Amino acid sequence: LRTPLNAILGFSRMLVRDRDVSDDQQEKLGIINRSGKHLLDMIEDILSLSKIEAGHAELRPETFEVAKMLQELGQMMKSRAEGKGLRFSLELDPTLPPYAKADMGKLRQILINLLGNAVKFTSEGGVSLRARALPIADDPSTVTLQLEIEDSGPGIAPKQVKEIFEPFIQAQQIRSSLKGTGLGLAISKSFVEMMDGEISVDSTPGKGSLFRVEL
Repeated sequence: LRTPLNAILGFSRMLVRDRDVSDDQQEKLGIINRSGKHLLDMIEDILSLSKIEAGHAELRPETFEVAKMLQELGQMMKSRAEGKGLRFSLELDPTLPPYAKADMGKLRQILINLLGNAVKFTSEGGVSLRARALPIADDPSTVTLQLEIEDSGPGIAPKQVKEIFEPFIQAQQIRSSLKGTGLGLAISKSFVEMMDGEISVDSTPGKGSLFRVEL
């Protein structure tokens, strides 16, 4: 699936750089690139879920700088948010440890999925990412990392909150406007549970949502 699609994207990007391409052709090549990138993202989601369901997803712990990873993500999401005229804020609590040992790749994907949804489905207002460390009484060498992603988007109806973590499910408020695979939250939940964590959501229709991850 990925190999032929990457060939399509690669050649269309080469054509974009061709000086003989007209403005009309440039516009059509842009549509090919954007559509191809969207399709590639959906393929990656489906492959990730297939690997999880087959029991082939594994944790790969590594030591990393917590604040640096969150700041890099924040910069990326701030650019996306500002491109839609939204505010973006990153709040790092002083309690955060300088380093942590965890599967940084999966943690990044969890946050990218949650933040990407927040930006995608919010049309006005803003998105916030907050991080803090909570002490564990009987284990001073370990902390609970609490991450919150809050938006001022359409919110989710109470009866749909439990459903949104199921594969291929999207909330009714967003189903008719912006399309996706409906896999991002299912993948995030699976990764959080693999890391012995919890994910939850508080949401009010018309006012926004707050997703909380604790690892």
